Amino acid sequence: MNQEIMNYDRGGAGISRDVRRTSREISRGRLGAQVRSAQVDNSTDVTMAKVENLTMATANAMQQVTRVAQAIRQLEQMMPEVSGRLGYLADDHMLGCSELLADLRREMRRIR
Repeated sequence: MNQEIMNYDRGGAGISRDVRRTSREISRGRLGAQVRSAQVDNSTDVTMAKVENLTMATANAMQQVTRVAQAIRQLEQMMPEVSGRLGYLADDHMLGCSELLADLRREMRRIR
């Protein structure tokens, strides 16, 4: 329900100070509500973008870890004696991806 305060003229005496003050306060309240609502909308958009970007980065990291695992499997078949070293490199790669994702999450927390 939309209600408006109608300014009235009491027999040419003009608008009372109370009516003007009340009208201004109502206008300020409505404007404040619109600003807060816009801020919430903006915060929602930023959060959704952060989630989408983190999801894409995580999916990419998982794909890269899988690629390294496939390469290890192929290399181990050619030279089984280096499997320990290959495993070390794969673990280091996985930890590097994890660190980068953690850095991304920290950076996203700073962005408001």
